[in-house]
Amino acid sequence: MIVSEYNMDLMNPFKFRMPREVTFGSGCSRTAPEKVPLLGSKRPLFITGSHMAQSEHLVYLIERSSELGMSPGHWDNVEPEPPAELLEEAVGYIRKGSYDCLVAFGGGSSMDFTKMAAVMAENPEIKVSDMVGSEKIPRKGLPTIMIPTTSGSGSEVSAVAVFSFAEERMKKGVSSRFLVADIALVDPELTLDLPPHITAAAGMDALVHGVESFLSLGTNQFTQDLALIAISNIYSNLAECVLNGKNLKAREAQSYGSMIAGMAFSMSGTAGVHAMAYPLGGQYHVPHGEANTALLRWVMEYSLEGCEEKFIPIAKAMGVYTDRMSACDAANAALKAIVELGGKIGVKTRLREFGIPKEAAAEMAEAALKEVRLMSNNPRPLDFEAVKKIYENAW
Repeated sequence: MIVSEYNMDLMNPFKFRMPREVTFGSGCSRTAPEKVPLLGSKRPLFITGSHMAQSEHLVYLIERSSELGMSPGHWDNVEPEPPAELLEEAVGYIRKGSYDCLVAFGGGSSMDFTKMAAVMAENPEIKVSDMVGSEKIPRKGLPTIMIPTTSGSGSEVSAVAVFSFAEERMKKGVSSRFLVADIALVDPELTLDLPPHITAAAGMDALVHGVESFLSLGTNQFTQDLALIAISNIYSNLAECVLNGKNLKAREAQSYGSMIAGMAFSMSGTAGVHAMAYPLGGQYHVPHGEANTALLRWVMEYSLEGCEEKFIPIAKAMGVYTDRMSACDAANAALKAIVELGGKIGVKTRLREFGIPKEAAAEMAEAALKEVRLMSNNPRPLDFEAVKKIYENAW
């Protein structure tokens, strides 16, 4: 066995949970109708947001399902940064229509929503608020198929779903083995028509997934290997995807990187960047990828102490490492390159650009620290003063 120099101490046992089937390739999403009967289902419900409801590809999938003798349905009310309250409406629709399989067609919001709706449809006694945290879902839900139309969340292969809670003005995550989809169909062709700003925000989200899954306390040999592959693919192709969205080769590399990053963080978990991004989404409705981008540099600079050497392989994966660099130089080069990439593709990198007042730092710090699952995974401990200072620096 060959063990890389950066993770010699990580050869402890680990486990990973993935969909029973993951298919990657341009055009593969067209096989979704044929997959439904393999799950023992005859009445699939396609779940989308209102925009994706207009997709010709979705029309094909629904019509093809009917041709195969199934009775498909369509629910198109998923909202960005989905509110937890909307789940009950969807579950009522699922149960009333006796749907026996859910097919997500969309970005991270649609996939997260579908995974949780599948669980709640089979477990009517539970509420999503009771499931926040790790492994609190009692049993599996309906069969699910994930078809991502963006390259960012990695939700198609992850065991995580994130929702907004209006009363608390906060986003919270649910993590459970019962959220893992049965089938994931990752089709880069579906991303060719994505607008540049969505491509950019989703892509930066995936890049942060790679970086945090490499550095987090929950990392392991497998996670780190996957993370570096993800970082390399995303960093090398994201700008091209934003500036020349019809480049299928770049889109394929980006989709692959996003999927691999999803596999990585599903094992290692994310950390401080994601925890601190949740208040930005919950309180100020900042898109998740942009929130992560605005915070990454500042959280990582704080986390550098004691783990500078871990940035060397990240800098190498990004192609910004030179032989004479110190660990600190490598870390700074990697962070600088990520910030410059965000600027190049038009992603906002300062909290003030989202209209967030600097005085909100204390309130957001209190909210972020409630995300114990993520905060406790950060490579350097975070307390109230540290988190508040990071928000102020990011402003």
